[in-house]
Amino acid sequence: MAAAQPSDASSRSRLLAEQVELLYRHAPSIYAGNALAASGLALMVWDQVERAPFVVWLGVLALLTAGRMALVGLWRRQCGQIVHPARWANAFAAGAGLSGLLWGVMGGLFSGPDPLQMASVGVVLAGLVSASVSSLSVYYPAYAVFALPAILPIAFRCLQSDDGFMRGFALISIGFVVICLIFARLNNRSIRAAILLRFENLELLREVSAQREQATAAREQAEQANVAKTRFLAAASHDLRQPLQALSLFIDAQAHHQDAAAMQQLNGRMREAADNMGLLLDNLLDYARIETGALSPQCASVPLTACFARLQSEFAPIAAERGLALRFRPTPHHGVTDAALFEHILRNLVGNALRYTEKGGVLVACRRRGDSLVVEVRDSGIGIPAASLGDVFKEFYQLANPERDRRKGLGLGLSIVDGLARALAHPVSVRSQPGRGSVFSIALPRGEAPPPVIPVVAVTAAQRLNGRRVLVIDNEADIREALAALMRSWGVDVMVAESAAAAIALDGPAPDAILADFRLHGGCTGIDAIAALRAHHRFDIPAALITGDTDPARTREARAAGFALLQKPTPAHRLAALLDYMLEPAA
Repeated sequence: MAAAQPSDASSRSRLLAEQVELLYRHAPSIYAGNALAASGLALMVWDQVERAPFVVWLGVLALLTAGRMALVGLWRRQCGQIVHPARWANAFAAGAGLSGLLWGVMGGLFSGPDPLQMASVGVVLAGLVSASVSSLSVYYPAYAVFALPAILPIAFRCLQSDDGFMRGFALISIGFVVICLIFARLNNRSIRAAILLRFENLELLREVSAQREQATAAREQAEQANVAKTRFLAAASHDLRQPLQALSLFIDAQAHHQDAAAMQQLNGRMREAADNMGLLLDNLLDYARIETGALSPQCASVPLTACFARLQSEFAPIAAERGLALRFRPTPHHGVTDAALFEHILRNLVGNALRYTEKGGVLVACRRRGDSLVVEVRDSGIGIPAASLGDVFKEFYQLANPERDRRKGLGLGLSIVDGLARALAHPVSVRSQPGRGSVFSIALPRGEAPPPVIPVVAVTAAQRLNGRRVLVIDNEADIREALAALMRSWGVDVMVAESAAAAIALDGPAPDAILADFRLHGGCTGIDAIAALRAHHRFDIPAALITGDTDPARTREARAAGFALLQKPTPAHRLAALLDYMLEPAA
């Protein structure tokens, strides 16, 4: 039978530690057996041996036993934390070896010439050797160094006798110790195998427990995700219906008004409803991109002062209208981040701070912390209760807005902040005191200022599009006409078509650029339409895609085909910037 042997050093050390545990736990009973055997032997040979050497022998055996008991006491004070099991095993084996030598001395010196006396001593020694198989074979070297020195001296002395009985006894003693060594080896293997099997069972139990915990966690996570999805859909449905309902009512009201002033007022309210709906759709799209991992941040060294200036210009009228102070503390620092995504984070934080601040104001500042920067948005608003700090980054969670008033936001801002911060690896945190305000902090790596650039005269993208020829392909007539009306206001010569075939049938020269809807009739895509028009005109016309589909797969398909992709609804400035970018090489 092969010896049970673990393959790695860590498992071998653990196995040896278990063997040491068994050795020292059973040691007191071993020492008690030795003391009992020594006492009985003393009574047997007391009148037949020289007393002084025998008393010395008893004293040395007592001292050795006391030393071994002290070692056991030291081991117990380790409280089971065996750091170096090999040292403890060797120390125990050394004690066993010394004990075997002492018992061998007894057999060699004090057994006497009388065959009966010698046989009696031999029987006692054989009893000790056989009794030690069960206790010392836990660590085989400890048994071997005890058994051999204990038996061999008396066996050697019996071999020197002229008495045939004594010689036979010597051979029996040698055979006996060999058998005991074999049994000890087999017992050692069984013990080691049992220990290893227990390790495997414990490991299996841990794996089963871990799998059960993982399954439980996965089930709980799925249940939470299902609840979150239900809450998300309910809130999104409610928030989308509100501006749609308002827009529908305003359209109906406009149809019955002839007064120009009333019409203008209704148009303003319609624009407000449309803007609210567009804002919600943008936020839902941002949320979907974050949740699906579709974001691809492009980080570079960004001047924070430029970001602060843009946000100051954007939010200053809102703060003034509410009678609040809005300050952006000037900063010379540059941060390593994605400029657009980081500005989106700050825009949501500043907007949220102004929304929940009734008096006082909002301060945005940056400070250096080692190789990092910390940008803080401080407000003197209503604050956040400590019990709600862990919930403010959840989607559609809003404090003090159970009626979901549109003027108090959509409840996605901080959820988007958290998602964007995770995508950028910019830790975001919040601290707050109810009634005194909140501080939202975001940390980002510090960057170096790029070399200065020569300023140029700024010309808007819309101005540069004047006179260019753009083809719009969309199967929705309202979308085609709306895009055409917008671009014609920029001076663009716009052609519209519902498909690639209709576009090819149009008279006139090739367009300077193509803007195609991703999904067209008949299972065709904007990618197919662009390819057909390029083949027809025999050159690669600059082109981009536009879609209302929020599936991140559309973005991946567009990128794979080499096209930019705009999401509906698309702000006018973003559309102008894209067309200007596409047409720049031909300008």
